[in-house]
Amino acid sequence: MTQPPDRRAELVQEQGAVLREPDLSAVDMVFDVEGTSLPADHAWPLLQAIERRLPWLAAEARAGIHPLRAVPTGYGVVLLAQRAKLVLRVPEARLSHCLELAGALLDIDGNGLRVGAGRPRALQPSGTLHAQRVAAETGDERGFQDEVTRWLRALDVDCRFISGRRRTLAAGGREIVGYALALHGLGAADSLRIQGAGLGGDRRLGWGIFVPAKAIVAAES
Repeated sequence: MTQPPDRRAELVQEQGAVLREPDLSAVDMVFDVEGTSLPADHAWPLLQAIERRLPWLAAEARAGIHPLRAVPTGYGVVLLAQRAKLVLRVPEARLSHCLELAGALLDIDGNGLRVGAGRPRALQPSGTLHAQRVAAETGDERGFQDEVTRWLRALDVDCRFISGRRRTLAAGGREIVGYALALHGLGAADSLRIQGAGLGGDRRLGWGIFVPAKAIVAAES
């Protein structure tokens, strides 16, 4: 008897969302950093500086760079938080490769960022996840919500979500538009799958990277 096709094989990649696979495992590599200030829109020059040290990063579709913790000033610069960390989310097979970044002095549009020691941090399942910004194709929130529904369906993840504040970023001569996003009602396996896959594009610029909501609360307290 002919077996029915596996529905998972029919799922397609939509706007950077990764197909559900047997293994979407990922890990965060956390680096200490030393610096004082950076340009307000520093994600693009930060990515360029990191890729000069880690050229393989450009071809790693699932890799991401967490937004740096910084305080806006209103003068075109941000001040690095006292305990700011540079965090790369990568497939586990790339973990040791990230260590090539340790000890580097990154030039971020004329601002120095010294990278210290790195250590791995395992992803933790959480029923609620939050991303500061998720890139959208559409310019309106309703269209974005439709995109999120499609991405979650493509990953075979069943949860509820709430879109938040509209976000914009100038990077590489283009403007990225999106929204903050919270996912809730996640099981442990789906929570890890979302964190490993991400949602939307431009994860190397800090978009579509999810962390447990309790970590957000701790970071902002």
